[in-house]
Amino acid sequence: MAKHLLSKSTYIKSLQCQKALYLHKKRPFLRDKMSAVQLAKFRRGTAVGVLARDLFPGGIDMTPKSPSQYQAKRDETLLALQNPEITTIYEAVFQYDEVLIMLDILVREGEKWRAIEVKSSRGLSDTYRQDAFLQYYVLRGNDIPMIDFELFYINEEYVLKDQLNLQELFISESIMNQAEEALELTVIKINKAKETLQLTKSPEVPIGTHCYKPYPCDFIGHCWKNVPQNSLLYLSSEKLEQRFEWYNQGTELPSQLENKYLFEQIDALKHNTFYLNHGIFLSASDSFDLSKPTFLKLLIHQAAVPTVQGTKPYQPIVLAVCAYQPHNQVQQDFYWNNTAESPDYEGLADFLNQIWQESSCLIVYENNTLDAVIEKLTGLNPEIQWLIFNNLLQQANFMLPAIEETFEQNTLQVQIFPEGKPLKEESWLLKDLLDNPEQNSSKVNFQLLQYCKSLYRLYQYFLKPEINP
Repeated sequence: MAKHLLSKSTYIKSLQCQKALYLHKKRPFLRDKMSAVQLAKFRRGTAVGVLARDLFPGGIDMTPKSPSQYQAKRDETLLALQNPEITTIYEAVFQYDEVLIMLDILVREGEKWRAIEVKSSRGLSDTYRQDAFLQYYVLRGNDIPMIDFELFYINEEYVLKDQLNLQELFISESIMNQAEEALELTVIKINKAKETLQLTKSPEVPIGTHCYKPYPCDFIGHCWKNVPQNSLLYLSSEKLEQRFEWYNQGTELPSQLENKYLFEQIDALKHNTFYLNHGIFLSASDSFDLSKPTFLKLLIHQAAVPTVQGTKPYQPIVLAVCAYQPHNQVQQDFYWNNTAESPDYEGLADFLNQIWQESSCLIVYENNTLDAVIEKLTGLNPEIQWLIFNNLLQQANFMLPAIEETFEQNTLQVQIFPEGKPLKEESWLLKDLLDNPEQNSSKVNFQLLQYCKSLYRLYQYFLKPEINP
């Protein structure tokens, strides 16, 4: 059989942007570097899919070790279907109409088969359904008699007790009827993708909101290379849809603007500098006692599959904390590491209470899951004053050229202090700590301190009145 043209991932990419599909297949060297966050999501998805196999034990694994094995594994899968002694297949490989799929789990039920695709999310998006519709089309093309096609996803209300209960952890939803109804449209989408791959050059697709939806494209760096750094596309006061409307109309200066801060942001863009309404920033800061601020960095883990008794999927658990106090005569930093096989809410509360004794305010960069953590700390001093630095920036209509409206601390630091070293991605810090806590805890603590010092530097920088452009 001829080599496939499309897979699940390339098909989904084609639904988002045909140009991205073409570049992925024909010009992969133009791809942006994959972020640590995205890599972590891939690892998590794979791990959850493997875990779900325990619901259907005793199966054979058809996972190809390399792309060169795709066709061989496809043939092995078809042979396995004919063997009545084989009741379950993992990563079953099928090809039809030049589309290759690898199904997470295939279970024999009498004379028919039950197809299962596993997702590590807490719900099912349209993208997940489109993915399943494609797999159903290929299975149907291979004349696989199916009793059902189900999507498994995480039950966010599940609470881990003595042992992991996979029956309760996963929620299943049948999508076979939906997939059958979508067959004609699925074929149209497949053919469109194939036509794109037959082109001799990449299709002309203007940049737009599809660059970010449903996922940030990994060719933004290439497709956006001619967008000026001070383009209105980076104007955070307006929604992305409005900015693209202006951009596609060929204008860089809208004639009618109601938001008074928009004029000031546009002026900042024209001078290729950031904008901050310093008056609002200072006013918002005045509600906090900044005489003895302590800068904190919490390393928070949210496991799709809970490992600690009494916790839920994606429940935030603090693994490490660094506190930096520059206001003391001798600058000090303090560390707390969760060495217990539990969330250790009591230990974390005690640590924060101790830090608070020498502080007027605890400053973190972003809220993220902080509220959910604080709710669990019943022994935490209720008088602790928390300052979310990114909230101040948003209240002051902060805007920085070439950065979208949401950005991490590392992104901001690199733009404001380009001469410094980037912070190590949190996803890698989590991996280091989870893989080998004893060996890597000191290294992780050092990196958390760099986050605290970076936040302190940003805090000082934005408090200066003369920075307002």
